[in-house]
Amino acid sequence: MVGRILRLMFSGAFLLSISWNMVAQNTVGTTFIAESAESGYCLFSPNGSQTTHLIDRCGQVIQSWQSEGRPGLSAYLLDNGDLLRTRKHLTGQFVGGGIGGMIERFSWEGNLIWSDTLASDSLHFHHDIAPMPNGHILAIAWEKHTGAEAISRGRLPELTPEEVWVTRIFELAPWDEGGSEVVWSWTPWDHLIQNSDPSLPHFGEPADFPGRFDVNFAAVAEVSGPGLGQDAAFDWLHVNSIDYHPERDEIILSSRNWDEIWVIDHSTTENEAGGSSGGQYGQGGDLIWRWGNPATYGRGAVTDQVFFGQHDARFTDLVEGLGVTVFNNGAGRPEGPFSTVHHIPFPLDNDGKFVPFPTSLPCAPPAPSWTYPSAPDWAFFSNNVSGYEFLESGHRLICQGADGRFFELDENEEIVWEYINPETANGALTQGDNPSQNSVFRATHIPLSHPALANQNLDPGPPLELNPNLEACEVNDVLEPDNQSGKSWQVYPNPTSDGFAIEWTGTSSSRWRLELFDAFGTFVHSETFSDQTRIASDIWSPGLYVGILQPIESVSSDHSSTFRLIVQ
Repeated sequence: MVGRILRLMFSGAFLLSISWNMVAQNTVGTTFIAESAESGYCLFSPNGSQTTHLIDRCGQVIQSWQSEGRPGLSAYLLDNGDLLRTRKHLTGQFVGGGIGGMIERFSWEGNLIWSDTLASDSLHFHHDIAPMPNGHILAIAWEKHTGAEAISRGRLPELTPEEVWVTRIFELAPWDEGGSEVVWSWTPWDHLIQNSDPSLPHFGEPADFPGRFDVNFAAVAEVSGPGLGQDAAFDWLHVNSIDYHPERDEIILSSRNWDEIWVIDHSTTENEAGGSSGGQYGQGGDLIWRWGNPATYGRGAVTDQVFFGQHDARFTDLVEGLGVTVFNNGAGRPEGPFSTVHHIPFPLDNDGKFVPFPTSLPCAPPAPSWTYPSAPDWAFFSNNVSGYEFLESGHRLICQGADGRFFELDENEEIVWEYINPETANGALTQGDNPSQNSVFRATHIPLSHPALANQNLDPGPPLELNPNLEACEVNDVLEPDNQSGKSWQVYPNPTSDGFAIEWTGTSSSRWRLELFDAFGTFVHSETFSDQTRIASDIWSPGLYVGILQPIESVSSDHSSTFRLIVQ
């Protein structure tokens, strides 16, 4: 994008004064922002694009990272400023929702510095990864097993397709030159229970072994109908998110097909994780907690199910203590299709460990501690993807992924920011377009205090949408004095319809070279002036413009400055 070259650079201590309001006509980009919206940035990878973006609350691009493939599906900004993202890489051996195959690492500047591929006949990365403090990466993969192998483990033949794809979690230690070493792994295939054949391994009642996986739950031999392919039958668990808690050394997973979230203990060795202990805490790799659909382990009915195709389970410090946040998509919900987000506190003992599984009841707690919205909102629905993040301030960032919509709630559950992703597989949408095919897997809040932002150029570039309308972030470009140079600028009126003035209010006289560009980087106007000028803009097209001021003669500073101008 040519416009990315025109970074809106405010040098030194120059600040930007912004007033906030709603612009009802905006259909993409920032559609609403309130003064109480959280400061900081938002990271996301449009599902139809090969680019990952970091934007500010006005939708202006702070940084972008260009890949050669679409996401598969998640992205993370690391503390050192690198971007870690998954990438779609197809081999034809696996065809499934959320398919990945590669992991890439980019420097802040956008250079590809590392990649790894796991896309073979028997294994394939998908959906999500979790960076670890030691530099390792936890990754979700499909592992292919034959139907005959599944039957030998107690799966009913009439419910067994020719292949069964089972989740395997890998811990990868990256090599400097690319690729990685697997240093730990875990799979539910080592922690099964079945009550179909006492002559086969792992025989027992699922309700008596809640830490294990019923090999016949969610078993389907075939599916039919529009949009349903072999992956719907083969992908047994469909785990779509992973998160890691370094202090507890625990992993949380979300399984869409089982409508459940699971916690496992990562501190067991790989050999121990391949054993089975009956669900005792921290032993053998069985689950230490599960929640959302107790029918999976024979302790619940349809009415006890809470999750319906959920995504994005994250460890979070809640008001009630440590717990998990989840976006509950609502796909197949008996009451109808609407989404919710939840807080679920963990049932921990005085030592901070998960309490043992009850002997007959579903796992605690009996219900979420918080749900949004409290009553069904039929307009709030995403059949797939999506995410939710509970911010330290108490605000909440929600990604209604199928619609590419992000919105922020304050403590009173009032929307204080809304953004519609304008980037699709066919390019950027124009302001005013009806958005479609703009889905996003997840949006992540990047606070101003994030270590990755230290010493980086955070000056905003143009928004992603074409012909942007930034009235939602009405700009009054009053550049405040630099404490060292005593200089300041005024650009007014802004927005404008017929013309604007640029005035230098510093104490020292200067001569300046002005160059103006539109949001696409096309040159519009230039001139040289001393301290002030007025420029007519009545023949310019409405939209965002970028001005660059370069000192020619200055006794106070040799820094260039930029400003944004909105022409209505």
